[in-house]
Amino acid sequence: MNLKYAGILTAFAVSAVMAQDATPVATAPTAPSAPVSAVEAPSTSAPESAVAEAPVESVSEDFSAEPAAVRGADAAQPVKKKKKKFVYRPVYSPSEIESRGPVKTIYVSEAPKADPVDMDQLRGLIPLKFTFGLQGFIGSSFLSGDNGRYEYDRYSGLTWNIGAFALFPLDEYNMAFKTGVLFEHDKVSNSYNDYFNDKYGECRVSFSQYRISVPLLLSLKSARSNLFFDVGVQPSFAVADKFRIRHPDNTSYKEDMMDEDYRQALDWSIVLGFGIRANRYIGFDARFSWGLNNQYDDYNKWPINNLSSKSVAVGATFYVF
Repeated sequence: MNLKYAGILTAFAVSAVMAQDATPVATAPTAPSAPVSAVEAPSTSAPESAVAEAPVESVSEDFSAEPAAVRGADAAQPVKKKKKKFVYRPVYSPSEIESRGPVKTIYVSEAPKADPVDMDQLRGLIPLKFTFGLQGFIGSSFLSGDNGRYEYDRYSGLTWNIGAFALFPLDEYNMAFKTGVLFEHDKVSNSYNDYFNDKYGECRVSFSQYRISVPLLLSLKSARSNLFFDVGVQPSFAVADKFRIRHPDNTSYKEDMMDEDYRQALDWSIVLGFGIRANRYIGFDARFSWGLNNQYDDYNKWPINNLSSKSVAVGATFYVF
C-alpha cells in the first residue's frame, strides 16, 4: 500500500510542475514499484494514466501591447469634431512626474489669441509705459507789457510748434515725466492810430519770433483713465526775432533784435495742459504757457514796456508704441 500511495503522490507532483511550465512537458516516468496483486492493479492504473497524459494548456500573457502614458509632442491627439477647432495642453503635477503617473490633458475650445487679455485689462486699469513720438500745436500767442496799460504794448497773433517728445513713467499707473524738443514760431502784431512826421494815421507794429523750447512736465492721470494733466516749466532759447514798424506815411523800419542784442537769449514759462490718449497711437492735447521774464532790454527806439509772452494752443500727439 505504501508504494501505491507513493506512485499517486508522484503523479500529482509531475502534473503540478507541468502546469507551471510554459511548454507542454512529457509524461515523467514513475518510480519502479514492487509487483502488486491482481486485485489492486485495476484500481490504480486508470487514474495514473489520466493524470499523466492529460494535456496542459500554456497561457502566455503579452504585456507589450498595454498602452503606456505619453507626454509632450507624443501625447494622444484630441478627437476632431466638425466646425470646432481644438487645441490641447498637457498638464502635469509634481507628484505625477515623480511617480510616472498618468498624463492629464485639457482641451480648450478656442485657440489662444496673439494678444491675450492681461490682469490690468480685466481690472480696468491703464498702466503707464515708456513711449515717445511726435507732436504739434497751433493756437494764439500774446505779447504784452506792464499789464497792457498802453495801446502800443499789446500784441497778438498766431503761434505754432512741432517736435518730438518722450514719456518716462515714475510709477505704474498715475505719474510720469514728459519732456521733448519743440521748434516754435510766433508772429504777433498790433495797429493803432498815431502821429508820425506831422501825419496822423494807422501805425502797425509786428514781431516775428523763432525759438527752441524744452518742456519739463509732470504728467498725472487716474489709474483707470486715459485723460492726463500736465504741469511744469519750459525754457526757450531764442533763435531769431524780427521787429518791424510801418508808419502812417507808409515808411517802415525793421530791426533784428537778436543781432542788436536787444533780445533775451533764454525765456522761462510756466506750462499747464491736459490731454487724452484716444488709442494706442493718437492723442489730443491742449496747453497754456505763461512767460515769466522780460524779453527785451534797453531798446530805446520804440516804447517796449517789459514785454512777456503768453500762449494757448491745441494739438495732436502721435505715439510710436
